[in-house]
Amino acid sequence: MSSQPLLAQETVDRSQAVQETIDQAGRQTQGRIDTLSDKARTMLDEYRRAKDQAASLAVYNEQLAKQVDSQTEELDSINRQLSSIDQTKRSFVPFMVRAIDTLDMFVKRDIPFLDTERTQRVAGLRDLMGRADVTTAEQFRQIMTAYQTEIDYGRNIGTYEGELALDGEPRTVQFLRVGRVALLYQTLDGRETGYWDADAGTWKPAPDYRRAVEHGINVASEQAPPDLLHVPLSAPQQTREPAAYKAAASSPEDAAPGDDTSVDSQTQNTAQEKGQGDA
Repeated sequence: MSSQPLLAQETVDRSQAVQETIDQAGRQTQGRIDTLSDKARTMLDEYRRAKDQAASLAVYNEQLAKQVDSQTEELDSINRQLSSIDQTKRSFVPFMVRAIDTLDMFVKRDIPFLDTERTQRVAGLRDLMGRADVTTAEQFRQIMTAYQTEIDYGRNIGTYEGELALDGEPRTVQFLRVGRVALLYQTLDGRETGYWDADAGTWKPAPDYRRAVEHGINVASEQAPPDLLHVPLSAPQQTREPAAYKAAASSPEDAAPGDDTSVDSQTQNTAQEKGQGDA
């Protein structure tokens, strides 16, 4: 009788132990399931993000491919333009050289004012054409600036000091330029006055214009208000065009103002009339 309760107790103990083992195994299994579930959920999220990113990259790549195609077309267009620019440059550089030659000839044929400054400006343009570090556009800009400077000389009056050989001796005088139609001088003591005779190509005395030149110098120096100036005007009635000058303006589109004899005469006559009105 006493052994039966002991046997029953052992059976219960073994059953509890088995149950605990089963419960522990169940907890471990559930833990592994939870871990796997978390990993699966994480992997699913990563997959979805990767899928969305792949879709975005596909759209981006499509747009990028369009941009590459457009840039390729633009590059081809630029290469064609560069080829055209090279051809234009080959024909444009001789044009600029002829323009400098024309300007040089014009300065030499003009009334002799600011000789050193104007000659150096032309020489500077010639040096500029031989420099590799200056673009063609900059060369053209400076040539046009020089032309504009020469044009402005014909639209204003100016005065400056310089040396002039009088009676075989160099004298410091004050020059008065009225556009391009009159160039006069006066010694610093005011005793001698003269003008450039374009017909004779020499300086001539003009004592009767002493006060007019003094007044013109004051006007040009902005020491007196603009006023009428009575000065001797002298322009050649006919000019002969040197062969070199014709060669410098061989084509109509390359010609500058005053490139041929008829245009030069008309320009001087117009300038003379304008100079009289401005004076």
